[in-house]
Amino acid sequence: MAFTVAAMAPRQSRALAILILIVVVLLGLALLVAPFVLLHRHYDLAIESMQDRLERYRRVAAQAPELKNALDTLRAKDGRRFFLKNTAPNLAGAELQDMIKAAVENNQGRITVIQNTAPKDDGRFRQIGVNLQLFATTPNLQKILYALETQQPYLVIDNLTVRPLNAFRGFKPTAGNEPEVSVLLDAVGFAYAEGEKK
Repeated sequence: MAFTVAAMAPRQSRALAILILIVVVLLGLALLVAPFVLLHRHYDLAIESMQDRLERYRRVAAQAPELKNALDTLRAKDGRRFFLKNTAPNLAGAELQDMIKAAVENNQGRITVIQNTAPKDDGRFRQIGVNLQLFATTPNLQKILYALETQQPYLVIDNLTVRPLNAFRGFKPTAGNEPEVSVLLDAVGFAYAEGEKK
């Protein structure tokens, strides 16, 4: 059942020719217009993306005064007061030793050994440590520890060992006389790493 054009009536063949012409013209137009439509769509998406980004930037820029006020508030709180003033490890260690000596001597303690430990870098901060041996009575030791842990810059007391000096059995201190204890401890303060000078 083959369909032949010769068997068609002239009117049908003209209608078929016009239909084929219309299809060819539409296909030609589609081939010519399609790149422009696709390019237009591409630029529409790019414009929409840029407008969205611009809107986000405007929202962020609108928050700038609030963020500036918050930053000024943080700067006014002076967070550096909680850190050792010196950033060089040897100077920060000397500063830490001076603070500890003052706290111990102001509370009737006696330092026998004090030495710096190796500094440890901890991100933006540096841990400065001191090993310490001292003698004090129990009430004075309490005052010393309180003074060390509540002063600024903050210090952390670690590895605290307390031993009685008179450790034999049956020892009884005289009335009104507190016995001294031997105390070993590590004290750690924090300083900014040397690059952090803000």
